[in-house]
Amino acid sequence: MSRSTRGARGMLFLAVGMALSCLVSTRANAVPAFSRKYQTSCQTCHSIFPKLNPFGTAFRLNGYHLPGETEEQVKQKPVSLGADAYARMWPEMVYPSSLPGNVPFALNVKMASLYASSHDDTGKTIVHNDFQFPQEANLFAAGTLGNSFSFLSEVTYAENPDGSSSVEIEHARLDLISAFGLEHLFNFRIGKLAPNLYDGFQEMWLMTDNGVDTLFTYNPIGFNGGTGLADSGGGVSLPARTRAIEMYGVAAHRLFYTVGVSSPIGPGGSNGQFNNGGGKDFYARVDYKLGGLGLDGDSTGVTLPPENWRETSFRLGAFGYWGNGGDVEYAITDPDGNPFRMQQGRFSRAGVFGSLYFGDLNLIGVAVHGSDDLSLRDNDTDAEISLTTHTWDAWFAQADYVITPVFQVSARYENLRPADPSVETQRALNANFSFLVRANIKLMLEYHRDLHDSQNYQLATVLRAAF
Repeated sequence: MSRSTRGARGMLFLAVGMALSCLVSTRANAVPAFSRKYQTSCQTCHSIFPKLNPFGTAFRLNGYHLPGETEEQVKQKPVSLGADAYARMWPEMVYPSSLPGNVPFALNVKMASLYASSHDDTGKTIVHNDFQFPQEANLFAAGTLGNSFSFLSEVTYAENPDGSSSVEIEHARLDLISAFGLEHLFNFRIGKLAPNLYDGFQEMWLMTDNGVDTLFTYNPIGFNGGTGLADSGGGVSLPARTRAIEMYGVAAHRLFYTVGVSSPIGPGGSNGQFNNGGGKDFYARVDYKLGGLGLDGDSTGVTLPPENWRETSFRLGAFGYWGNGGDVEYAITDPDGNPFRMQQGRFSRAGVFGSLYFGDLNLIGVAVHGSDDLSLRDNDTDAEISLTTHTWDAWFAQADYVITPVFQVSARYENLRPADPSVETQRALNANFSFLVRANIKLMLEYHRDLHDSQNYQLATVLRAAF
């Protein structure tokens, strides 16, 4: 077959694929700046971007340094800020650092075509082949500042269905790596970030285009407790991103922990501040990995296959999030339509996480139990009428399978029991087929279905490119 014929067939395949329908978005999080720095393929750290393989997880937890990194591995030499000898003279001299050798930017672009069916009390709505070209574009800046600091920022431009657009700073953080003590044990992060609390199951680390809505978009606000999902305008279930200070580390190569303090809800505090209250939210996680590559990249006593997405391992952990959503009021109505206000007071989230790697298969599971103190208030006087506690449960199980490095599939089942006892359990299926056209170009066909109402579903074709 000639090169031109292969190219024509490839373009035809893409055209047919984009003529299919497509899903709603999640954030793109492959950062090719590191491929340029080390002059290596995206597949060094990703099984399929943005999902990290075990080596990529160790790279991320090590502050974007390769495990056991040497100067020879860095192909884009950094710009030195001071002589190395200044380190021994500190604080008489400024401690040396470095800048990335080139401007550390990366761009991620997503094109999508959407076919969707939605059904509610007002009837059924069909969206036919909505060409969202582009759906969003993500500008990343990521890299290291010497041996001890690293950074990540992300600005997202998105086009909305009504023709408007939005720009959001999704990430802007600075990391301090191995601040003191044993290597890998004490690391710190500050900024707007996706907490390590969700390592392995937040949208920025999933191979699917859809995130796990049952965990991150459940709205706990309701006259008798939360009734379901809400894209915006609801209370906190698990905040996908937050403004936080976090400490995390890896002990004995396999024990992972993280603790953090974050601003509640915000922005929107009084006096024009993000949140000027003294109270803060707290979160923590601990888990352990058996088998496979160590969480810090250690391979002592482990025989690893040449295919770096494969290993035999099991990671099990527990996590929690505790906060207070007081002082933020939501408009609600009772079953008769009478208006009230409601505040989400103290809340807690307790969960367990598991991840099993067995050859080409990766099974991921998370279960969360939530509890919310809801303050019902008079719509006119704002006086508290009642304070009640409501609980809810959500869990999901996902299977990712590498057919070949080029073709990969995923299937996820989600289950949500809302707090309102009058609302039925909500169940959803998400299925994905991904084709790596090139190492940094991915075509996805993804199907999402409401298993309670068969008229609510979406079918997506998404083209993503990272460069």
